[in-house]
Amino acid sequence: MGEGAFLKIIDNCRDINPSWLLTGEGDMFREDSKEGNTLVEPIKKKNLIPFYDDVASIGGVNTISATMEGHMPSNEWIDAGDWFIDATAAIRHYGNSMIEYPSGCILALKELHDQRQIIWGRNYCIETDEMRVTKRLQAGTDEYLMAYSTNTETYPDGHLIHEPFRIYKDTIRRIFMVIGCVIKEYSSGPVIIKNT
Repeated sequence: MGEGAFLKIIDNCRDINPSWLLTGEGDMFREDSKEGNTLVEPIKKKNLIPFYDDVASIGGVNTISATMEGHMPSNEWIDAGDWFIDATAAIRHYGNSMIEYPSGCILALKELHDQRQIIWGRNYCIETDEMRVTKRLQAGTDEYLMAYSTNTETYPDGHLIHEPFRIYKDTIRRIFMVIGCVIKEYSSGPVIIKNT
């Protein structure tokens, strides 16, 4: 095998240890960093997070029971890379209730395990047994949180199209802080990254 063919194989099989490929000795797969490895640079560890694209309308209340249990097939994981180091999940956002998130964009999320850590006035994705919504949260009472849309469009009579509503704390299964947004401008164009 010529040097060019070998280098092409190394370039296309970045997880394979070049020494193992040449000699058959050592580990088949490369470690994240290896002393004395001069053939190629060490591979960065991937930041894989589950990607959920299973809910009809994340911008508002929907009739599909939300599930973010992590039982997704392996091809439903995405690499959050260095942009969203703290991300624990990603979802596709649908609807127009949150003007900063165009319908179809991908939201990077960080799960909160303690509701006392909620920062009022920030955007969160809240999952209950009945729905998954992305809203701006404000304090309510000991029993509920207030969920607001950032789209303040009104009907002709002055009522908000996206009225604020209560999310009762005892119905919340999981809550995620929105830490960023990925927007594809064109079908073959650039991807815009927004950190929130």
